[in-house]
Amino acid sequence: MPDSEDIFSGDLGRLHEILMRITGYQRSLADGRQVEMNELVREGILTDADVEFMSSHWVTCKPHRVSDYHSLDMLRMPPADGGCVFIGPGGPPLKKRQGFAGEFEQLVRRFLMIPRPKDELLLHIEFSQHYGMGVAPEMICFNFKGAGWRKRLQAIRSIAAEFGYQPLQDEVVQGIHALTFCIPSDPDRTAAAVAALLSRGCGFSEGTELVYSAGALDES
Repeated sequence: MPDSEDIFSGDLGRLHEILMRITGYQRSLADGRQVEMNELVREGILTDADVEFMSSHWVTCKPHRVSDYHSLDMLRMPPADGGCVFIGPGGPPLKKRQGFAGEFEQLVRRFLMIPRPKDELLLHIEFSQHYGMGVAPEMICFNFKGAGWRKRLQAIRSIAAEFGYQPLQDEVVQGIHALTFCIPSDPDRTAAAVAALLSRGCGFSEGTELVYSAGALDES
C-alpha cells in the first residue's frame, strides 16, 4: 500500500479521483448498490479518458456496495515499481461477537461455508485489543507480542505441522511476531486445526470466552 501522503499525487491521485466519482454516484442511489463498469460509462461517471487510463495502467474494478466492509479492494492497480495498490470506500466497523473456545470448530466450519468469494472470508479472533488470529479459506495467521505469547509459538508450530501446515511467514516485524500458514481450502480440516491451535497451541480451555468478528458475518 502507498504512504497516505502519496495517494493524491500522480497516477494514485487519478485513481483516487475515479474512486470518488464512482462512490459519489453510488451514494446518489437509494440503496448504494454495486455498480458495474458498463453502467458507469453509460451514465457518464467514467469518461473515455478514464477508461483509457484504467486500461493502460492495468486497473481492475471489483464492484461492491458502498457499505460493504470488504469494499476496500474496489479498485486495484499494479504500480510500475512492483506491488499492488487497493483502494475503495471504507465500510462500517466490524460487529464484535463472543464465543467460547470450545465452540470454534463448528463456528469456523459454518463461517467458511458462507457462499461468498474466498477473498471476502476472513475471521478475526481477538486474544487482546491488538493481537490475535485470523482464519481464511486458505490461510491461518497469528500476530503476537510479549514474552508470554512467544512461549506458545513452538506449540503452535507443532500443532500446525500435525495438519501438514508449514509457515509461510515466521518473523518479528516492528516488535510483533507474525506467523502465517498457507493451507488447502478444506473447511472441515481447517475448523479442526483451528480448534487444536486454540486449545493445545494457544492454551485456551473450552470455556474461555473469545471475541471474534468478520465482515462476511455482518453482511450475510
